[in-house]
Amino acid sequence: MPIAPGTFGSLFMLAAFLVVHHFWPIQFVSVFFLLASMIIGGILCIVFSASLDKDGRKKDPGWVVIDEFAGQAVALFPAAITSGSFLFPAIAAFVLFRVFDIWKPSPIREMEHLGGGLGILADDLVAGVIAGTVVCIGTLLVRFALMGR
Repeated sequence: MPIAPGTFGSLFMLAAFLVVHHFWPIQFVSVFFLLASMIIGGILCIVFSASLDKDGRKKDPGWVVIDEFAGQAVALFPAAITSGSFLFPAIAAFVLFRVFDIWKPSPIREMEHLGGGLGILADDLVAGVIAGTVVCIGTLLVRFALMGR
């Protein structure tokens, strides 16, 4: 994708998650799908992106999107483990992940300093953890507010 390749990589993960959840609305299936996506995406990123550092190219080239795929899977975990409505947490996870991945606040930016494919992957995994944590907290706050009604 010539425009916003990271967003399209993340959007692909979101779409795949929504399709899996639609056809197999079982929590275990969604969690297994996300775990498999993180592990396989992470391994592929580390293996195939490791040579980019050796070639003296840009540390995290935009055309490598498997890292966004894996990071988005991390961010989607709260949507997979929440009972009830999953669409809003999934969309919130997508938006928050993209914001954190583009903005790169600390400690996300520091992860880019790791070498090779691990550096390409690590910043997206940390962005996913932070986005997922915010979604988790938001989901808990909404549930808490609705309990008082």
